[in-house]
Amino acid sequence: MTTMKKTIAAVLAASLLVGFTPSGAVKADGAASTRNILIGAAAATLLIVNHNRQVHEKYAQDAQAQASLAAQRNDAQAAYSSEKKANSNLQVAISELKKEVATQHDMITAQNHQLAMMKSSTVGSPNYSTSARVATAPQKPGVSSPQTVAVVSYGWGTI
Repeated sequence: MTTMKKTIAAVLAASLLVGFTPSGAVKADGAASTRNILIGAAAATLLIVNHNRQVHEKYAQDAQAQASLAAQRNDAQAAYSSEKKANSNLQVAISELKKEVATQHDMITAQNHQLAMMKSSTVGSPNYSTSARVATAPQKPGVSSPQTVAVVSYGWGTI
């Protein structure tokens, strides 16, 4: 470890000695100077152009990302609007189904009431099958023909 430090110190001292030694006179001619100025200007121009290209590419990428996010946002809004409309339509369908179920329930209640009335009026009469029984409603004054109600069994047994 100490030999490494000694080596680094020796290299550093040698480089300082080389740096402080006097150099000879430098002769510069005009052509070399002009050439170096032009090369430096070309290099600086190239660096500036490359930097500007990278900056514009970054701006283009940012614009593309913003456009993509805007499209996704618009897609999400369209999807939300579509789902909202579908949900509204579903609510209307559910409402209609509830009305239909209520109507069917009322019909079943009325039929059950008619069956109960028939059973109470036919207590002493012979027992017929529910599917074959036809009940006649009591005649009202002024009505010429009797009104008949048919009761049909769907295999649920007797009610």
